[in-house]
Amino acid sequence: MQISLSDVATKAGVSTATVSRVLNGKELARIPASTQERVRAAAVALNYHPNRFARGLQSRRTMNIGVLVDGLRNPFFAELLDTLEEMIVAAGYDVLPDTGRRAANSDGSGLRGWPVDGVLMWAVGDMSIEMGGAAGELPVVYMGYPRSDGADFVCHDAAQGSRDALQHLWDKGHRRIAFVSTATHDARCDTYAAFCQERGIRPEYLAIDQGASAGEADQSAYRKGGFKVGQWLGEMPAGSRPTAVFCYNDLIALGLMSGAASCGLSIPGDLAIVGFDGIDEGLYRARSLTTAEIPAKQLCGIALETLLRRLENDLPEEPRQVVLPMRLRAGTST
Repeated sequence: MQISLSDVATKAGVSTATVSRVLNGKELARIPASTQERVRAAAVALNYHPNRFARGLQSRRTMNIGVLVDGLRNPFFAELLDTLEEMIVAAGYDVLPDTGRRAANSDGSGLRGWPVDGVLMWAVGDMSIEMGGAAGELPVVYMGYPRSDGADFVCHDAAQGSRDALQHLWDKGHRRIAFVSTATHDARCDTYAAFCQERGIRPEYLAIDQGASAGEADQSAYRKGGFKVGQWLGEMPAGSRPTAVFCYNDLIALGLMSGAASCGLSIPGDLAIVGFDGIDEGLYRARSLTTAEIPAKQLCGIALETLLRRLENDLPEEPRQVVLPMRLRAGTST
């Protein structure tokens, strides 16, 4: 049986006009976020599929939204893409995902030759680099990182999340807290340096070996690099090693946890570990991972809403820039 707009409206308890506005991204500023969420949830539950071909002819759009993420070997980006896909399909569009490595075309026509109406992008890079000439004509909403170039973005407060993670370790009594990372200058690194200075403790930087697996993407090397750092810490005399580590992301933390445990270290007795991201995998371990959790679902929802409103010219010209708070998800690794 073909599911109609009225079926979705009945299930969501709203009018068909409201369903149409939400799924078409129109006048969203006038519709409460809770109502939008209810409509999208009803559309997903009923497996509602609008006639995209007819809509495309009427609106002169492709009904495609491109999604660029920074690789899929990190479960965080796989979970993010899955969340976005569900939301985008519920809004009546098709999803064209890519990792960015193959997104640009020589003619700048779109995502690997496929035309798109707009792009959601989780990366530090620039759209003009990723997609060539198409970038200047496409609505783009950047995700995950703040920007200073006047672009729309929705991101998490990485400095606040990092500080909460470090304060958690401090409150547990740790005074030798190391930072395991590949980066040297971003919100996590800068917050760690400032925290150590404020508390009068010596910073200890432990770099992971991203060359441990030549030819693989950086995302793939995080876990392996963390595992090697964990082994190295396990071989150190107890009086020489830090009692806690804050990791740049959850993959490093999970690898480090396994490496340390393989050398007989007790977690968190000998070594407390905190990650950053909040991937589901961290929940389902013998020792669940304490982590600074990115509000991924909320972030995705606001980013998509922003893009849809840009497509409808339903936002002021000035950029929409949203920074969301993070929360500490306490596990048994600390």
